[in-house]
Amino acid sequence: MNFKTVYYAYLVMKKDLTEFYRIKARLVSMILLPIILMLLFGYMFPSEGTINHIPIAVVQQDYSSIAIALYSQFVQSAESSKLFNVVTYSSLAEAENQLAAGNVYAIVIFRQGTGNSLASVGHADVEVIVDQLNPTIDSATIAELSSIFSSLNLKPTFNPGFSENTQAINVHFSGLIPGTPSSFEFLAPGFIVMAVVLGGLQGLAMSVSRERELGTLEGLLAAPIPRFSIVIGKGLAQAVRGIISGTIIVIISVTLFGVKIYGNIFLMALVLTLGILSFIGLGIIATSLVSDQESAQLILMMIQLPMVFISGIMYPTLQLPTWLRNLAYLLPLVYTVSAFKAVMVLNAPISVISWQLTALSIYTVVTFAIAVPLFQKMVTR
Repeated sequence: MNFKTVYYAYLVMKKDLTEFYRIKARLVSMILLPIILMLLFGYMFPSEGTINHIPIAVVQQDYSSIAIALYSQFVQSAESSKLFNVVTYSSLAEAENQLAAGNVYAIVIFRQGTGNSLASVGHADVEVIVDQLNPTIDSATIAELSSIFSSLNLKPTFNPGFSENTQAINVHFSGLIPGTPSSFEFLAPGFIVMAVVLGGLQGLAMSVSRERELGTLEGLLAAPIPRFSIVIGKGLAQAVRGIISGTIIVIISVTLFGVKIYGNIFLMALVLTLGILSFIGLGIIATSLVSDQESAQLILMMIQLPMVFISGIMYPTLQLPTWLRNLAYLLPLVYTVSAFKAVMVLNAPISVISWQLTALSIYTVVTFAIAVPLFQKMVTR
């Protein structure tokens, strides 16, 4: 390698960097992306634990004096631990719907006859149904509830004659579905959503930007087709591709890794379709703000990477700082992930995930309302 070769390499490098610098969208994305990621990781993984105020449901079915005393002591201990926020429900079915919807993470059930059992034999059974979508939260919940029930001092309440060594409360943990889902079953729904939804977002950005660079978009615009139809058509094309991709991923997950599907596959497809459409408008907005494919991809990457980490795919949203959790709920991925997990793993009906579907529908309408005028402006400049 002689000096001339090195010099020419320097000129090529200078040309590429100059071109990169002139396109402000690329420069801003390059600077902001590492800053955003490091700030995100710093707040997601602080030096001390962040799991607290886990919402749990309590269903009181026994209203005897002893059962009420047990309930009161439990609620007081749970609230004072600062790990739980206790919400009482009169109906077990309602509490189970709240668990499937992700509004609570465990259900503590005081069955009819609990007080009588304590009074007659000195011990009773309490059932706890735990959320099966978040292994980290499940472990913390099970450990703390076991500790709380083992430390309750109820013996003077029901029979002072029983030995202090008697274990008054036997806690039985279970889930809404039989068995114990593996860690991969917790991660699989999120990975499916991530691959399908974000793949569709990238595909749309590449489609619009590449057609514009090649000049084929001009031919499409010259046809007597409304701009809105073009946007909707491109969005539906990505939705179809996403459903096909998602079907392939689900088949692989089930056949090779033993992932079980407990929910309605048509409802799963509906969630994925709404998730894809909610991102289509976002993708068109991003591609309309820049003039080339690379800049569009950089902007989308700046949105996608942080969103993956705060949407509950790999890290429970409950463990995020409050401000970061609120930011996650401004983005559509968290609704898609939570709804898809609830349907696939917990067999949640459409009534349970209606608020996620509503949020995705609103997001789709709003982003399309912004995207269509921007697309019109992009093709005319």
